[in-house]
Amino acid sequence: MTRTFFKKLLVASVSVLALGIGIYAYACADGWWGYSYVSSFTPEAFADDSYKPLFYAPEEKFYDYAQLEYIEKDKDNILADWQQYLGAALPKNKITFYLMNDSSATEIEQLYRELQGNATQRSGLLASKKTQNFVQFLHYAKAIEASSTTTFSSWDYEDRIVVQTQSSLVEDIETFYQNLEKPDAFFANRIWFQVLKAKFYSDDRGSVIPFFEASANKQPKNDLYYRALGYVAGAYYQQSAYDKSNALFASIFNDVPSKRHEALYNFRPLSADSLHQALQQADSKAVQASMVAMNGYYHDAAEAMKRIYAIQANSPHLDFLLTRWVNAEESKVNDYYNVQKSSYPWDASQIDKETLNWLGEVLKQPKKLHNPPLVYLAYGYISMFCKDHEVAKTAYAKAARYARNQPLVAAQIRLFSLLNKVSQLKKVDAKSEKDLLADLTWLYQEVPQDSVLTKSFRYEYASTWIKTALSAVYANNNNPLMAELLYSEQGFYDNKEQGARMEEFLLQENKNGWNTLFADLYPYNLSDIYESRAIYAYYQNRIEEAIDLMERATPQQVRIDRGYDDIYYNAAILRGNPFNGKIKDCNDCDHEAPQKVKYTKLDFLRKVQELKQHIERGTDVYTNALLLGNAYYSTSFFGNARVFYYNTIIGEYGNYISTKNQPYILGMSNAKMYYEKALSAAENKEQRAKVSYLMAKVDRNEFYRKSYLQNEEYYWADPEQAMFKAWTGFRNLKNDYADTKYYQEVIRECGYFRSYLAQENGKGR
Repeated sequence: MTRTFFKKLLVASVSVLALGIGIYAYACADGWWGYSYVSSFTPEAFADDSYKPLFYAPEEKFYDYAQLEYIEKDKDNILADWQQYLGAALPKNKITFYLMNDSSATEIEQLYRELQGNATQRSGLLASKKTQNFVQFLHYAKAIEASSTTTFSSWDYEDRIVVQTQSSLVEDIETFYQNLEKPDAFFANRIWFQVLKAKFYSDDRGSVIPFFEASANKQPKNDLYYRALGYVAGAYYQQSAYDKSNALFASIFNDVPSKRHEALYNFRPLSADSLHQALQQADSKAVQASMVAMNGYYHDAAEAMKRIYAIQANSPHLDFLLTRWVNAEESKVNDYYNVQKSSYPWDASQIDKETLNWLGEVLKQPKKLHNPPLVYLAYGYISMFCKDHEVAKTAYAKAARYARNQPLVAAQIRLFSLLNKVSQLKKVDAKSEKDLLADLTWLYQEVPQDSVLTKSFRYEYASTWIKTALSAVYANNNNPLMAELLYSEQGFYDNKEQGARMEEFLLQENKNGWNTLFADLYPYNLSDIYESRAIYAYYQNRIEEAIDLMERATPQQVRIDRGYDDIYYNAAILRGNPFNGKIKDCNDCDHEAPQKVKYTKLDFLRKVQELKQHIERGTDVYTNALLLGNAYYSTSFFGNARVFYYNTIIGEYGNYISTKNQPYILGMSNAKMYYEKALSAAENKEQRAKVSYLMAKVDRNEFYRKSYLQNEEYYWADPEQAMFKAWTGFRNLKNDYADTKYYQEVIRECGYFRSYLAQENGKGR
């Protein structure tokens, strides 16, 4: 197996930082939508990437599913350091090979033996003192890696052998370090670190503490220094000296941005009393602020902010805590699942007003803060939820004074200012349209195309909320067309007049900028609209109108992935013959059965119209009414032609039918009406037997609808209550038509009817 030596080396050098809590792993859950689906406050705008894993993410271990990157993150720096040190003494590809490839071990040990032997017999590669140092370093590092890189599966309860660095190796490398004459600073620094690593992975882990304390002052405060400090913190942690380990992790957190994630991960959260004691171990106010910030991450961000401000008002660590607090507060107000109902403007009853007021006090001296625009925006944003719109407006204006050459901050200010305006609207008139249009155009047309902003800017929830809010304003002012245009809701097009007005509006030329913007944003095209109106007209038994509308619902091409797919609309083919009325409902069987005629949606409507005309003329009323009853049955939820009502606006593709559409899709009134016409026109017992059975199916479906299907939550029916009801059609079939051929066919095909008969016969005995 090939594995890089660098990976082992790096894991060994920082793995102490995984001692505090333990290794974690997780992956994106199905349905991950990102943070902007419920949030409009973008933490990336206010704190650098070193804080990013620590942003608010209540459903993840760390923000954006960040992993502890022990392995690769310093790879380039380590290679670059050694390449710079060795210079021309060793080719770069050789340096990479020795550091990163396991197969180099044999060659390294051969070079080491040469180094220990007769100087006159050394190869040319060892002619340089620096290459000799490199080989010496590799010899020790590879020996230590046997213990520093040992891992085991958390599920393996058999093989948990912990390999410790042998005491002889610890003594050897420490002696080598102590005996360095006129040391090369670069080489000495790396050997010093190897001593610490060897001690940490020995049976005397605590020995790293006195060695570090005695020697660290001679070392530069570089990356190795802080990795070594992590070993010391880990040793204290193992000794349960958490006040000392936390102080060291806080120092790493404060001084080394690239290690903030690991330091916080291994920090042991403290109670208030324990935190007070641990703060005594910190050697500066900056480290004290770090410790409070780390503890606040695990506990109370608001309380931690206040304490940090008292210790060091301009601490940058206050910033990431404030973003966490704001994101938590907005989550109390923003609700993705109810945005369509719009809590317009907002319900701020749960907002932490005490901390909000504290921010207001802090902003009386903004120059004391590390990031004034963040605090102004946080204060204004949460104040806006509390309907303090003038306070919010002033705060946004003050934030703008600081936000120069910061596109993400400027975008955040512009978005919040827009939200503040929209949330105060009582009506939309020419003045408000003029005031809002430029910002709305920016939000809906420019932001989604801005490659800088779309990386992290949270605008999606706000863009949905704004359309919903404007829709609510229009609805309150009796303008259903604009209310629908801004936020579509089911049922708009079952109203004939509303559908006609929307068609007229969308076809209108020379719209003003406001109407053009929202017409372009409307998610449905004219074919969607015509088709939905045609479907509603059909269920309302306005067939001529339905045909006219469906004729206009012409197939469209939409881009799907890398190609174009047709959306068929009036050319969509019904999967089963909708005019068949069979004894047994088996939609899959009907879909697979050979069909002499394949009906499109438009063909189907034209056939329905033809059958209606025959009935109106009195031509073979029984047959034509029976076929129409079958048609309405088949185009219901219970039938084989559900495709007929599939439409993006109507939106019914599953097993739960929305309340608005239940009368149409679950309703049996049209089918029942035509079956009753057929029964009245029946000329013999065979015909009446057939209609009686089909009407029993209608009664059964009406029972299912009223008892179960109208409930939003799926209900498992009690078989004793649901099955073998004495439908009127069943009684008629049993009592009046037992001597028909159709009766025998029903007995053969319908187990439901056979069970009903058995139940009835049982009662007779």
